[in-house]
Amino acid sequence: MKHIFYIIVFACFLSCKAQKTESKVEKLDTSEFEHPELISDFISAEWGKVYKAKDSLLNIGETVIPDLLKLMDNPKEFEKLQNTADLIYPGATEFYGHGWVIDYDLDWIAIRAGWAMENLTSQHFGFSENVITEKELMDLHKKDYAKYIETGKHDVNFERQKFKELNIIIGKAKEWWKDNKENWTPLQGLIDAIYSDDLYRQLDAIQQMRYPRFKIKGYNQEWFDREIKTRIIELNKSDNEELKLQTGYLLRN
Repeated sequence: MKHIFYIIVFACFLSCKAQKTESKVEKLDTSEFEHPELISDFISAEWGKVYKAKDSLLNIGETVIPDLLKLMDNPKEFEKLQNTADLIYPGATEFYGHGWVIDYDLDWIAIRAGWAMENLTSQHFGFSENVITEKELMDLHKKDYAKYIETGKHDVNFERQKFKELNIIIGKAKEWWKDNKENWTPLQGLIDAIYSDDLYRQLDAIQQMRYPRFKIKGYNQEWFDREIKTRIIELNKSDNEELKLQTGYLLRN
């Protein structure tokens, strides 16, 4: 009986110590940001708030980049997404056979900020995990279909690597902004991506032009015809089937 009493006391001590330690974890103070309310929603656990805030931040344009970079100051900042419905991302544990695929480990705030920054800039700093492909998801769906019929979902466990390299990736993003902040605009970002030799950036920029995630000041038909149509026609002759397909859609639109 005496031993049980000591075990209970010791357990209470550990519990209190854990609570005390947890209470020392401070949430990010968004008052020091230029757009505190949007940033507060963007770093929250509620997926509905996160993606709406992200779209609103990108609509602001290049002036939001300092806020996104500030979110990268603490690479260990973590906020597990909740109420994600059928979102599939590296932090997901279930796949429903369909859904919105985002190949960024959004539970880490720095990577979440990198997701927004790469969308805005059409740059590829390295925040994306590159672990989720449509083929792999469909293969899983076919392989595990009997269980899917029974439960309505698949269990998934993505191998994630980016957190190990995060300091280097953040350094690239900050150095890029340091070199480009004087004259860069999202419109220039489209030109840079389309004229680059980076297939990932080219396809991302084409996706933005076909299905705008945010508004880009100055982007219109006249600008397209004058600045990048010739390059799009050139890329349409590519041997890469996906690039050929997407540039063809863009030219038809």
